[in-house]
Amino acid sequence: MNTKLKAAKTIMFLAAVYNIFWGIIISAYPQIILFGNPPTDFLLIILRCVGMLVGVYGIAYYFASKDPVAYWPLILVGFIGKVLGPIGSVYYIWLGKLAPSFF
Repeated sequence: MNTKLKAAKTIMFLAAVYNIFWGIIISAYPQIILFGNPPTDFLLIILRCVGMLVGVYGIAYYFASKDPVAYWPLILVGFIGKVLGPIGSVYYIWLGKLAPSFF
């Protein structure tokens, strides 16, 4: 196996572990990412849904870690999400809806 493929498999496996871990944590304890803001039922539900999505990405990354070439579409979807998330954050900071400390 070439070095680049081995590195890709390792990176995707680590991404799987990371996303599954945070998916479980956010789903079980969504208030930890509220930064002291008061939780509402609606916000906690939304955050639990986000946690579930993060965990599901982790499952996809696990499969991608087995064969990154075959599962490149899963990797692309994850990459797009990782790019659009910060762009959206910057946009809402620019609008004044999020504090710069959000980052």
